[in-house]
Amino acid sequence: MRVFPDIHRVDGVTCNVYLIDEPDGLTLIDAGLPGAWKRILAAIQAMGRSPRDVRHILITHQHLDHVGSLYQMAQATGAETWAHPIDTPAIEGRGPREIASGLPGIAMRLAILPRTRPNPITHQVRGGSTIPVLMGEGGLQVVETFGHTMGHISFYLPGRKLLIAGDAVSSSRGHLVPPPSMFNTDTAMAHQSMRHLATLDIDACLTGHGEPVLSDARALIEAGAGAPATSQV
Repeated sequence: MRVFPDIHRVDGVTCNVYLIDEPDGLTLIDAGLPGAWKRILAAIQAMGRSPRDVRHILITHQHLDHVGSLYQMAQATGAETWAHPIDTPAIEGRGPREIASGLPGIAMRLAILPRTRPNPITHQVRGGSTIPVLMGEGGLQVVETFGHTMGHISFYLPGRKLLIAGDAVSSSRGHLVPPPSMFNTDTAMAHQSMRHLATLDIDACLTGHGEPVLSDARALIEAGAGAPATSQV
């Protein structure tokens, strides 16, 4: 799905995976579940590009539906990888995973975690860092949006008033809401992070789950910041 002329969403991979298309290469944001790499590579080919055109893989957080195909995508592309220092140990396989509570967490540990291979992170980035993507518009700014995981980050392009939120915000039936508590490490902090996002000048919001919101996103984030989470992952 083409969201903007230079930003595509890869469909059918559980979480929303985005590809930013620039003349000098592609940037992949998140990597989907194990096995999603096949759909991502097919989407890259459908754009008329090759896997080696991917220069950067940006990871919003360590959850398995966002890093399950990271290893395969890194191997296929040779791209540099970017994540927050707090979530990096889990992604690299040298630290504990933050996994959902209850039955979803049990299912993830039994069915998904064994199929997820660790992968090194090339660049560890904190809030305020600028990633060299869309540099003609100032680059992607890293925003720390902790709570869903303790190292969750989002990406903000001020010149376009665009937020790529990861799971800091979910899109549900035309609303922007916090992630459900069962998937959060610290729900109070997740709500605080969403309130912080409401202070940014945002028109469009691309979420980790749900449909893109292409206008009035700041007002929707502000309205949802104090709202109870829905069943959307």
